[in-house]
Amino acid sequence: MSTKAWDILTEDEKLAITLSVNHKKSTWEAGEIMGKAHYKYLEIQARAKVFFKMFTEYFEKTDGLIIPEGVYMDPDVAEFIRLTIVERLGYRTAIKKMGNTALVINSARERIIEDYMNQLLIDDNPLAIDLYDLVLDFDRWNNFRILPTSVQEPSAFKRRNKTRLIKHLKNLQNLHVYHLDRFVMKFKHKRGDINSVYLPLVSDSYEQGYKVQKIKGKKHIIEYISKKFTLYIFKDKEDADDYGYLVEGYLNNTDKNCKHGQVFWPKFRQIIKKADNYGLVNNIIPRRKHLENAFRDIDNVIIARMKDGIGKVGDPAKRVKSSKLWDI
Repeated sequence: MSTKAWDILTEDEKLAITLSVNHKKSTWEAGEIMGKAHYKYLEIQARAKVFFKMFTEYFEKTDGLIIPEGVYMDPDVAEFIRLTIVERLGYRTAIKKMGNTALVINSARERIIEDYMNQLLIDDNPLAIDLYDLVLDFDRWNNFRILPTSVQEPSAFKRRNKTRLIKHLKNLQNLHVYHLDRFVMKFKHKRGDINSVYLPLVSDSYEQGYKVQKIKGKKHIIEYISKKFTLYIFKDKEDADDYGYLVEGYLNNTDKNCKHGQVFWPKFRQIIKKADNYGLVNNIIPRRKHLENAFRDIDNVIIARMKDGIGKVGDPAKRVKSSKLWDI
């Protein structure tokens, strides 16, 4: 089974493991031999180790089959998985090789794949769950995505996390005033309600550019806002305020440059991890909540090294917290 797992690795991934394990080369030496930048070599090496272990364990359960016996999957989806995962073809190349014109259309392909991934998740066969986890892990560790955004989990490599995060910010920025009013009217926390959470809303319609709305903390409300609008909800109102202040400042900055991004993104990734619904927004199911990153989380280190007044998210000394921002 380890041989089958080894065959799935790309030539670069095989070489990365060989240089580090067999020849005891340092990461810098191995990177130079392969002609790769150091960060790129680290990514290849981490991916290779994860894939080799992951596929070895998976094939031991399935007798070497990528689609286990007893697990039904549409032939087109099964072939798509085989070509992209086993043969490591890009999804466009895989679709062209399959000759299925229906899968060429992004919306159709994503809907088909999403439907069958959801079927795997509710299948009683434990091997179906193993296949589901394998596809999710492959997607988040691979150097290209094969799953639609709706079922993706966060990438294992931080430098490729921005697509999802940028989409979230655009959605937040384009949220219609009708929806903002609806959140206030329908979900507002009322006296006598037991649970409460805090929803930061960013909009030019607010005097300060954002507002922290206290809402009911019922499960179905949190799930609705998380899945329908992909908005972050916090249990601590200070965290919600920090989020609103940080995002409003970034979105309304008309003079953005790379330095602004280097300050904003580490702080943004750090603050959204504190959200009560982080797992829901990012499609992380409970049993897969604690996901390992390829590299150590350096966001805290980056923020700590920033100059005073810049590294602190929502520094109280740098702003006045107006009562208008709060719905108490």
